[in-house]
Amino acid sequence: MKLSVKSGKADKIHIYIDGEYRLTCDSDYWYSEKWRKLKEIDEQELIELENSVNSRRAFLKGAGLLNRRAYSEKELVLRLSRDFPRQAAEQAVGRLGELMLIDDEKFAQSYAEELYTRKKFAPKRIEMELKAKGVDSETAKKAVNSLDKDNYNRIILLLNSKYANKLSDEKSLNRTVNALIRMGYDYGDIKKALSCVKNDTDSEDYYE
Repeated sequence: MKLSVKSGKADKIHIYIDGEYRLTCDSDYWYSEKWRKLKEIDEQELIELENSVNSRRAFLKGAGLLNRRAYSEKELVLRLSRDFPRQAAEQAVGRLGELMLIDDEKFAQSYAEELYTRKKFAPKRIEMELKAKGVDSETAKKAVNSLDKDNYNRIILLLNSKYANKLSDEKSLNRTVNALIRMGYDYGDIKKALSCVKNDTDSEDYYE
């Protein structure tokens, strides 16, 4: 099979096989790899070329994503797999890890603090979210252990702010309790906090 290329916009190199467009890469990659010297290519070499180009493109995409926010290794592999073959995504993430651009411990700490301060999640919910992002149990627990765990007072603050107008009737109160449970707070702490918050609903009677 004949291998040829054409320059595209910016630094793009378009690769053609037997005159038909096949894939695109960047010029830095093309002129630093062995492919630029070839005029003929067999089927196995074409597979290798496609894998190599996809890995390169996934690497660049991953680096761009990491410039916007932190990712765990597993999360980034899944994200890149939307646009590239799984093997290319894994290779790219492996390379990004070698360059110290991915650090699950730093990601876990940063994400845990974000969920704690912005979404007001309880540590239990935060640990679940970290694991869902691909963070291992030990790293997730370490990140959560660095947080303040005064759940009772946090619930009171939420009841006096975010949910202040959602305690006036049984239906609203029930929704508030369920929302707090989904945020990771224990039912016992919620019940105790409700009894301390002055509102139009007698929460103690309701929960007896």
